[in-house]
Amino acid sequence: MADENGAVGRFEDLLISKAEQSYRTGKNKIWVRIAELYQFQKERLSHHPYPEEYNEALSEDDTPPVIKKIDKNTSLKELYRWGIQGGKTGNHRILYTLHNYEKVVLLHYFDKRYNGAIKVKNILPAEKNYSNYCIDDPSHYPIF
Repeated sequence: MADENGAVGRFEDLLISKAEQSYRTGKNKIWVRIAELYQFQKERLSHHPYPEEYNEALSEDDTPPVIKKIDKNTSLKELYRWGIQGGKTGNHRILYTLHNYEKVVLLHYFDKRYNGAIKVKNILPAEKNYSNYCIDDPSHYPIF
C-alpha cells in the first residue's frame, strides 16, 4: 500500500478503533459493519481491480457502483475510485491505481461530501503518492 502512513492508513486505523469501541460498548454497530465491508471489498478488489470485473462480482448485498474509473481532473492513465456508503459515518472514497497491471495500490482516502466528479483537491494527493511510490518500484509503462 502506498499510503500506509497517510489518509488511507488513518482511515484504516479509524475503522479498527471505532469497531473495537463498538464491540466494547455494544453501541454504534455501524462502524463494525463498515469495517467488515471494507475488509471484504478490499479482498475482492485484490482479485477484481477493474470496475467491470468488480461490479460483475457484486452480490445482492452490495450497492453498485462500488468501483469507477476516474476520467476527469486527473493525469493518471489508470485511476479508480472505490466508494463505501457509510451512512452517518460518511461517504468514504479511496483512490487507487494498478501498478504494472497487477498490483492494487491504495493512494488516497477522503470523505466525499459533495455530488459530481471527484475534485482536483482530492486527486492531487493520489497522484503525488503514486509518483512517490514509483521511486522505489518504477512503473513499466507510462503513468501520466
